[in-house]
Amino acid sequence: MRSQANSTPWATLFFALLGLIWCGYIAFPTANPAPCATSGCALFRDYKLAGVSLWWIGGAYFFLLAILCIRGNRHAARILAMLALFADALLLLLMFFTAPCFDCLVVAAIIALCYFSLQKPASDVWFTDGGVRPSLLLPVWFGLFLGNAVLAANEQIPLHALGNTRSSEIRIYFSPSCKACREAISSLGNAATLYPVMENEQDFDSIIRLSALLKANVPVHEAILHSINENEPAPVLAFHERTILRLQLLRNKAHLLRQGFRALPLVQINGWPGEKVSSLEKTTAPPPDAISAPASPALPREQVPPDTSTAPHEGKGFAMPDHLQPADNPSLPELLGDPDALEQCGGNRTKPCD
Repeated sequence: MRSQANSTPWATLFFALLGLIWCGYIAFPTANPAPCATSGCALFRDYKLAGVSLWWIGGAYFFLLAILCIRGNRHAARILAMLALFADALLLLLMFFTAPCFDCLVVAAIIALCYFSLQKPASDVWFTDGGVRPSLLLPVWFGLFLGNAVLAANEQIPLHALGNTRSSEIRIYFSPSCKACREAISSLGNAATLYPVMENEQDFDSIIRLSALLKANVPVHEAILHSINENEPAPVLAFHERTILRLQLLRNKAHLLRQGFRALPLVQINGWPGEKVSSLEKTTAPPPDAISAPASPALPREQVPPDTSTAPHEGKGFAMPDHLQPADNPSLPELLGDPDALEQCGGNRTKPCD
């Protein structure tokens, strides 16, 4: 009869086999990779250490740990589990400063369970086997794991978006009181997802109006102008709805600041127009200043008839309003080459939002 020191740790064996299956599921290439809820999965799924995938390394660890458990070698298994927990703490530290990976957090939890299940029943797992020197490994690992779990949970809370929320290829972070923001929305708003940012207290009611107008299918270039009309009452929201909206707007602004931007608007485009753009339907929005606000925002609005005296640009690419035609304005590369020519407001700019 084998002694307790050489008996098979069945719980550890179960966790090791579970980790082996999970690593194999992620490591083996498939036409449809396993879905993941966090951005770090794409970063670490193909990450290699000395040319070897982290998932193959993890699978090898769990396989070796399972062999030691079957042989009943608890001492060697405990040492291996401690080394794996230390290595996992380093990976969690890397994830904390890059991006949280849900798949990696699952493996981290299994590694910790393997370590816990191998501890002696009479010993305090927060101390070393000698029971004299306190071990910092477990509290450090737990702190890193908790920090990554919080970051992963934060990623699951979407930003507050308006407009065309079905596609995020074009994103506009804007303040209703910012003139440059309103011009950007008038030009790109129909194809963009709008992320409102509150630069002043007047923006709060403007954002409420804008949200209601867009839900009423008012064209974006009209809605953005009607939203800043203080003579039009904003829809009444309950106290908890206003509180939630303020928190959502605060998250939007925090996300903007984390990207290193202080001024508005921020326009993000994923991709660049190619040959297929010429086949898209060309639409022209009238200049923002040419739209007059109706008397009541609750009533349906009629489309402002287009100015037939001008024609849209007939070249390849996006159709642009005449007031933005290249013939009368600097080209985009010229504007980007001169940052001072870009209109911005808010943040650390000398020109505040209107």
